[in-house]
Amino acid sequence: AFSATEVGGGQEFLLRAGMSAEAIQSSMRDVLNLALANNTELARAADIASNIAGTFKIDMEAEGAMARVGDILSGTASRANVSLEMLGETMKYAAPNAAAYGQDIEIMAAAAGKLGDAGIQGSMAGTAMRAMANRLTKPAKEGRDAMEALGLQVADTSGNMRAMPDILRDLNNATRDLGNVERRAMLSAIFGAEAGSG
Repeated sequence: AFSATEVGGGQEFLLRAGMSAEAIQSSMRDVLNLALANNTELARAADIASNIAGTFKIDMEAEGAMARVGDILSGTASRANVSLEMLGETMKYAAPNAAAYGQDIEIMAAAAGKLGDAGIQGSMAGTAMRAMANRLTKPAKEGRDAMEALGLQVADTSGNMRAMPDILRDLNNATRDLGNVERRAMLSAIFGAEAGSG
């Protein structure tokens, strides 16, 4: 499906990402599959996958690493209202922050997919996801008061951020019985107006 020149272009992006020749060779079929599954240029697919893998500190030298990344991205793009290109754009904004808070690629891809289903895609989704994490970990006074009133725990006993789905599940459960005005006010207090929409 791809010419030798196109394969070389894909390999170049993997090389730039710091992969060894051996890892590039063993990962190329996975990158080819990612490009084919998403109807994307091979070099662009390699660029998106290697950027995301690098941000989440996935060992790209490990056997099957790029297959994992490709499966997650393709799975998200096939099940949600997002494309590989949109996921790349979302992760550009959200992934560095998410990785720093210990959120894994699977969680963030699922979040990007859910936002995409609501029409919040690309950089808008990434910005919302980044702001959500920032507001949870360093809330403004109004947000901190709302979180305390709801009993929302963001960090675990070691002081690390809990998994985002667990935090959001607790938040949903704590606000489920509130009226929509009060609930929206709580979410806005915690996340701010824009991230609150996400």
